[in-house]
Amino acid sequence: MMGALTGMNNLHADEAAEMAKKLQNPLANIKAVMTDNVIGFNTGATEDTSFGFQIQPVYAVDMPDKGLTLIPRAVIPIVGLEPGTRTPITGQDGNPTPGTDSTWGLSDSIVQLFIAPHTEASWKWGVGPQISLPTHTQSELKGPEWGAGVAGVLVGNITKQLAFAGIAANHWGFDGNFNSAIIQPMLFYNWASIPGAYYAYNTVISADWEAPSGETWTVPLGISIGRTFDMGNGNGLDAMIGPYKNVVRPKGAADWTLRFQVSWVFP
Repeated sequence: MMGALTGMNNLHADEAAEMAKKLQNPLANIKAVMTDNVIGFNTGATEDTSFGFQIQPVYAVDMPDKGLTLIPRAVIPIVGLEPGTRTPITGQDGNPTPGTDSTWGLSDSIVQLFIAPHTEASWKWGVGPQISLPTHTQSELKGPEWGAGVAGVLVGNITKQLAFAGIAANHWGFDGNFNSAIIQPMLFYNWASIPGAYYAYNTVISADWEAPSGETWTVPLGISIGRTFDMGNGNGLDAMIGPYKNVVRPKGAADWTLRFQVSWVFP
């Protein structure tokens, strides 16, 4: 009986470690709903707290006969911004939020489609288009509205326990007033002693090419800690949290942020 329990625990541990690696890989053949939550401190004209909440559904489709995997994903941002807050908190750049009161609602959404060829190489890559949709519920929360761009992904293992994934994208608004880039380097150190547990640098560096000189970049530094749990029958739960200091930031952006992510993996 004890041996059976030990074997079951080892199985759950192996499944948790495997799910963690898939969630750390933007090109993985996976079906999941991820959330990326940001609390931004000392934002805007009032130097008060702003909030960002993103829902990110992913539904990969493996096509072995075509030699590739299609990975459609969406970014649906819900935000609460103080007046004068710049919007990198939503993963998009743009003008400071106008008004005199905090504003809550839906910002503009982005849909991405990564095309990842099957390859035997240790480093995998994918590239594809993205479009933005004018889903904002209030004018103060608008981002690119209708727009389009291109995004690329690079994924690989540096060591057995250290994994890297990077996303880079540029997006243009069709009205000519939005031109923004994001670079999302993700570095994960997976613990051997606790399967599914990891340290990570996982945040977004952004550049607003329409901003005045000296106001272009937002660069956060920090660290997160997380763990993935096998919930049985192919389901999994991942939670990650960490503080990040914006060492470079435009006027109105957060001084520092607390990021926490919760994701559910489907069979």
